[in-house]
Amino acid sequence: MENKRYDLMHQHLLMTTGELLHSTPFSKLKVKEICDAAEVNRNTFYRHFEDKYILLEELLQASVSSMYTSLDIVQFKAHPFETIKDFHFDGTIEVLEYQLQDRSFEDLFYKLICKALSAVTTDQDLLWLIGNLYVVQLWNTNQEHPYDLREDYATLDRIVIEKKFPTT
Repeated sequence: MENKRYDLMHQHLLMTTGELLHSTPFSKLKVKEICDAAEVNRNTFYRHFEDKYILLEELLQASVSSMYTSLDIVQFKAHPFETIKDFHFDGTIEVLEYQLQDRSFEDLFYKLICKALSAVTTDQDLLWLIGNLYVVQLWNTNQEHPYDLREDYATLDRIVIEKKFPTT
């Protein structure tokens, strides 16, 4: 019974956080807000998650694992950023689009998406691609005028495929 109760609370915290991410940028979301919305105390939260980053990682890992089973690997290899842009994460693309406007979430998202994808495959070409996606994202983050995933995915795909950064 204790394991079932623990699992239910764990899922409750994940779902509550997912709901909060509809309206609160991840960088501004506090553990206290999660606890208040879930109607639990902080000790309960910390029995389940070390911090909000571990919680986000688990949310993304679950989404990536379920998405991977239906992922068109050929499409992903040919157009990785477009495929990421089109992820539907159990119907929460609006949340993803909202959160990707938060620069710290965006950086964390790409790191975690690469980690999650590399956990579900041993395809050497796919793993190299995942690493290249992360490198391009790191490069993009440091640009004075970074490319936007929602609008510039074709440019980002070209950078990954050609393995060449633009000179301007």
